[in-house]
Amino acid sequence: MSERPAETAPTGAFAAKDRLLLFALLGVLVLAFALVGSNVAANHAPKPHQLPLGVIGTPLVVSAEAASLEHRAPGAFQIHAYSSLAAATEAILHRDVYGALQPASTPSLLVASAASPAVEALLQKTFTAAAQKQGKTLVVRDLVPLPSSDSRGATTFSMLISLLVIAIISSAILYMLGRRRPPPVRLAAMVAIGVCAGLVSALLTTVIVGAFHGHFLAVWGVATLFVLAVGLPIAAFQVFVGASGIAIGALMFLVIGNPASGGSSAPELLPGFWRALSQLLPPGAAMTAMRDVVYFHGRGMTHALLVLSIYAILGATTVFTLQILRTPTRTARAGLSTATRQ
Repeated sequence: MSERPAETAPTGAFAAKDRLLLFALLGVLVLAFALVGSNVAANHAPKPHQLPLGVIGTPLVVSAEAASLEHRAPGAFQIHAYSSLAAATEAILHRDVYGALQPASTPSLLVASAASPAVEALLQKTFTAAAQKQGKTLVVRDLVPLPSSDSRGATTFSMLISLLVIAIISSAILYMLGRRRPPPVRLAAMVAIGVCAGLVSALLTTVIVGAFHGHFLAVWGVATLFVLAVGLPIAAFQVFVGASGIAIGALMFLVIGNPASGGSSAPELLPGFWRALSQLLPPGAAMTAMRDVVYFHGRGMTHALLVLSIYAILGATTVFTLQILRTPTRTARAGLSTATRQ
């Protein structure tokens, strides 16, 4: 009695499935390489590049301190001169500089840890060491400290990375489930998601958790604008290239934009490529805007809001423009098809 050979599926079918699986796994590896590589390269060994710093004193004192800093750390600091402690304080509160040094027999350093805990730590370390070499003690005054419940300033970064993921996933879902709907309909749905996601974020951070207490409307506004600044351009990419537009958006805003945001440090501590793009992409602009509205009463956020608004407006305008341009073509094709059938 002979045994029958086991039944197997057609080799071609298996080969096709194997290739599809292989391509999918390769895609995951490429994504892992891009995400890990971009994040590690951007945040590894941060150091200052033209970090705005105030020096208080006469022109001679400022010049001498600037020369000393340039000698110790070439290109690290961008020096702004202030004639008085009050002027330097105003500059820090208006986000013109991260801190200000007053050289004297007892040197003092003004900082704002809410602007960037990493920069505040860097300035303290730099000028404490310099003062100790001269046998002096540095006096540090934090003008805008972070709350004790968030001493590392992680809340802002955590909220914005969550909103970034929400914006990308929402745009993908709207395209996959609503691809047969007109782009303006998907656009309106994206706007609704942005407003609702911003509202939820504001409720969580200002009311339920209480991390940003007293800033409900400001947080809602910035969070909403951030989601729209990411979701609406991706909607425009989808109109151009279909589902591939989601990948373009993820590359721009997640792989490059998130590490370039400076959320874990500051834009001026990033390497050249990420530093150049930091405040030109929505994640970096949103990080700056959120810090400014929560800790600095909205001072210094004009550029960040402008960047977010431009992305959102250009995304929406592109979708509507392409829809208008394509409608006559579709109408003409429909008419030609009807005439042919008749």
